[in-house]
Amino acid sequence: MKTGIINLEQEVEKMGVVFEAFAKTPVESRVFAFLLLSEPPHRSFNDIRDFLKASKSSVSLALNKLMNEGIVTYITFSGDRKRYFQINLDKWLLSLEEATKDLTALNMVVREALELRVDSKHLVFNEGLEKIIAFQEFLELRISEAIEEWKKAH
Repeated sequence: MKTGIINLEQEVEKMGVVFEAFAKTPVESRVFAFLLLSEPPHRSFNDIRDFLKASKSSVSLALNKLMNEGIVTYITFSGDRKRYFQINLDKWLLSLEEATKDLTALNMVVREALELRVDSKHLVFNEGLEKIIAFQEFLELRISEAIEEWKKAH
């Protein structure tokens, strides 16, 4: 683990770009990255808004979406009226597990497309689809095995 001073703004930006690849908006991505790197790992709405220099509405929309997905939640402290947002690690882990099911659904669609193309004269294209199906089936099997192995170990 790295120690020392980090440039939080740069790291949040860098991680935010990565999270955008997972169907998150730029603000959702930066909120998530900020919460991931925050010390303490919970922050108030104003902390998040001030850090991101974003509008109230964009931060509110991002937090609501992340909370609806279950990967962000909030906590409160006695005597403090503020809500403090944090990553829900259990739900995040579960959502990562659930994402593997998307491979199965995608594979079914590609397989159906291949079946509908049975009379196609473009055999090279169909062979490419078959390779994609085989690759996804390989990944699906290995990911399922890895998840089961991980669950036994943890």
